[in-house]
Amino acid sequence: ARTVMASESSRLVALVTHARHVPAVERERFGVGAREWSAGHAGFVLETCHRVEAYAVLQEGESLDALRIPVGGRLHVDEAVVRHVVAVAVGRDSIVVGEDQILHQLREAVAGAHGNGAVDPVLDRLFTLALRAGRRARSWRQGRAPSLADLAITAMERRTGPLRGRSLLVVGSGRMGALVAQAGLAAGATVSIASRTQTRAEELAVRLGGHAVPFDPGEVVAGAAAVVVALRGRWSLSPNTTEALVAGQAVVVDLSVPSALAEDLETSLGRRLVSADALALAEEAGQMPLRDGQMARLEALIDATTAEFLTWSAAHANRATAQALAERADSDRQAELAELWRRLPALDPESRDVIEGMSRHLAARLLREPLERLGHDPDGHADRAVREMFGL
Repeated sequence: ARTVMASESSRLVALVTHARHVPAVERERFGVGAREWSAGHAGFVLETCHRVEAYAVLQEGESLDALRIPVGGRLHVDEAVVRHVVAVAVGRDSIVVGEDQILHQLREAVAGAHGNGAVDPVLDRLFTLALRAGRRARSWRQGRAPSLADLAITAMERRTGPLRGRSLLVVGSGRMGALVAQAGLAAGATVSIASRTQTRAEELAVRLGGHAVPFDPGEVVAGAAAVVVALRGRWSLSPNTTEALVAGQAVVVDLSVPSALAEDLETSLGRRLVSADALALAEEAGQMPLRDGQMARLEALIDATTAEFLTWSAAHANRATAQALAERADSDRQAELAELWRRLPALDPESRDVIEGMSRHLAARLLREPLERLGHDPDGHADRAVREMFGL
C-alpha cells in the first residue's frame, strides 16, 4: 500500500501531546511553538483540555528541528497521521469514547486555520473526510451523548459517594459547564451555577432547573458535596470563600486547562482536588459504557475512511506528477523552439506556426503513455519512475 501523502518528496506529519503522557504545563508550552510552526507550513493546531496536536505537510529537506516535542509526545507520519485524525474525529481516541465535544473542537480548529490563511490541500482533504466520519459516527448513537462531564460526576461519586440529594456547585456557564450541570441533575444532585457573568448563570439555571449563585459564592461552598470548575482563566475567590472551600468536604474537579485555581488553594485541597489531567488518567477514563458492537463499528469506520483518503492521496500525487511532467515537457519544447527561431530568423510566421503545432503534437504523443500509466497507478510505481526519470 502507498503511504506517502502529497508526493514522493513530502511527508504528512502530526506531533501529538496528550494528558495521558504529557502534563498540562508541557502541553501549553508546546502549543505556543506549535502555533507559529504550523502557520509557516499551511498547517494548524488542535488544542483541547487534554490534547495539543500540530499538523503539517513537510516538503523534501524540511525537518522538525524548529519544533521540539515534549517527552511523552508522539510523532505520526503519513498513514499513521490519517488513522489518528479519523480516530480523534469519531471519538475513538477520547477520554470518553464517542463524546461530542472533540468533533466540535476539531471543526472549530479547521475553521480557525482557514480564517488565518491557506491550509495545505492535503490536510484540508484529510480533515474534511475526518469530520464527515465524525458526523457519521454520531448518527449511530441512540440516547444522550456521553461527555467528560459524565466522567467527572462518576469520578466524584467514587470519592464522595452518590450525589443524589446533595449539593453540586458548577463554576462556569459555557458548553462544558452546561454539560456538567446536566449530568449533576441527572445524578439527582441539587445544582448551583456560578459564572463571571451573573446573567449567564441565571439563564442556564432557569433553562436546566438549577439556581444561580455569585461567581465568588462565599459560604455556599461550605455545604457543597462537590465542585466542578470549567473556566477559561482564574476562579477569583475572596479569602472567606477560600477558607470555606478548604474547611469543607467538597471534592473539587478542575476541568480548566490551564488550571483555574490558585496554587496555594490547590495545595490546601490536596487529595480532594482532581485536575483535568488526573481525570484523563482516572480508573473510570475510557470505561464509559458502549452499546454492543459500537467499538467494532468505530474501528471499521476508521479503516474505511483511512482507505478512502489513501486512494485520494495516490490520485492527488499522480495528478501533481502528471502536471509537473507536462510543464517540464512544454518548457523544454519552448526552449528548443526559441533556439530554432534564433538560428532561422528569416523564417516566415506561417512556417513557424506549422513547426510549433507539430512540436506540440509530438510532445503530446510522447507523453500519452506516461500520463496514462500515472492515471492507473494504485501502488505509486509509475509515479516514482516518472519523477526519477525526468528529475521532477
